[in-house]
Amino acid sequence: MTQLMRRSGAMPQRALRVVGAIRLSRYHDATTSPEVQEEMITLAANRIGGSLVGWARDIDVSALKTSPWEREELSHWLQRPDDWDVLIWQRMDRAVRSMADMANLGRFAKQHGKRLIFASGPGGDMLELDFGSAMSELIMLILAFAAQLEGQTIVERNQGAAARLQSLGRWAGGPVPYGFQPVRKIFPDGNEGWWLGEHPETADIRRASIARTIALKSYSSTTEWLNTSGAVTPTNHRARLAGREEDPESQWTTTTVRSMMLSDLNRGHLVTRDGVTVRNPDGSPVIQGDALISDETSRQLREATKALAVEVLQGPRRRDAHELLGVLVCHDCASNMHAGTRTMPDETRAEVFRCNSDRHDKSVPKPAVTKATTVAWVHSEFVERFGFMRRTQIVRTAGVDHRPEIEELEENLHELNERFPRMRGAAADLVESQMNGISDRLAELQAIPVEPPKIQVVELDTTWGDAFIAASDEGKRQIMLDMSVRVTVGPPTGWRRPVEERLTMTIDRPDPEADALEEALHQAQL
Repeated sequence: MTQLMRRSGAMPQRALRVVGAIRLSRYHDATTSPEVQEEMITLAANRIGGSLVGWARDIDVSALKTSPWEREELSHWLQRPDDWDVLIWQRMDRAVRSMADMANLGRFAKQHGKRLIFASGPGGDMLELDFGSAMSELIMLILAFAAQLEGQTIVERNQGAAARLQSLGRWAGGPVPYGFQPVRKIFPDGNEGWWLGEHPETADIRRASIARTIALKSYSSTTEWLNTSGAVTPTNHRARLAGREEDPESQWTTTTVRSMMLSDLNRGHLVTRDGVTVRNPDGSPVIQGDALISDETSRQLREATKALAVEVLQGPRRRDAHELLGVLVCHDCASNMHAGTRTMPDETRAEVFRCNSDRHDKSVPKPAVTKATTVAWVHSEFVERFGFMRRTQIVRTAGVDHRPEIEELEENLHELNERFPRMRGAAADLVESQMNGISDRLAELQAIPVEPPKIQVVELDTTWGDAFIAASDEGKRQIMLDMSVRVTVGPPTGWRRPVEERLTMTIDRPDPEADALEEALHQAQL
């Protein structure tokens, strides 16, 4: 009669081909470390007279969230049933925590004639599942149900523990955010716990990415910079902290970079998986780690992400940029001139700037000028006309302005106000308490008058000519854009006419003193 559990001591006539399966949800779980599982699986394989032909090591994999066929190394062997005879785990919960997964695994073993063994079953002895009878399959599902129930209990217990730790300002565990590392810390209540401390290498990389975003570099360009510079990825950062082997195929993605830039983790705040900041009953954010950036940098980052979001909505950035883009315009339609090539009278090809705009009057020929000659003339003309001017810089001394914090609190209040109608019971009480706390803080800040910054115009030792000559082509273009320089290309009159006669440079140079005075008056009226 077929038995569900067979305590095997007799040696089979031929060596069974055994695959050892190791699974671990979190690498730092010492009680079920890979080494412990491997030792017990090896003992079980020797006990049945088997020979280990391979291992399926799936680390950082949850049995509640993935089926055996969704685990990278285990699925490799399940797709090759002809290469092995027996599959051994340390315990059933290392294999499955779902009745459905156990049923599927049982059908697979029955169909392919495979043996499934657990080195430690009920009572501690080895357990082998036999799929020869309906009663055996029923008992198998009962055991799987127990594993599933245990898994759900563990999840609920962990969630409760995490909520308690979060309320105390402790880090409750989980994937380590980029730029941080878990450290032990003595908290103000005198107890020791986990805290997200700054990880020097990755924190610097995260801050460098933030600086690029504040400079309005696109998320895609920052992603490319991270990949080409060889910056360690979030996946490999966690692997290093856990002492695991890194994934050589791991790459930065634009989605990851954007999420990092939008996350209040940058200030050490506790955030949910969907990016919402977790708050105390008084509305203040829960702190679980070191702040990687200051409040002022955070404000600048928030403004930059808003600008980049508008840019994304407006469409992709231009790919036809050239040395004079935004400076060189058509005389007729005032559209930017585009870089391209043109066949010259002698049949040679030359780089040119030309107007491609649909707004151009169709009765007037579109202008085109040679690129090299035009760039040389514009650069020379700028230095000759404006190079002697002293550069000026507006120096601002910060005043008192809580408007950024007020704006942030108003956004938080709006977010909580949208969530409140869906809340019930204790959750509603908590959200109401947070809204009251934020409202009180708003009232305090709104009562503080704005003091405008002090503004002083300082004349520098260098001239615009010095700065222009030292700048790159892109730097020269930016200087001309900042000074509102425009170069108009006149109508075509034949290629024999000198290009310089068709170019006209104009400038509406801002007056720094007037700008400073205007800004001061504006601040005083707020």
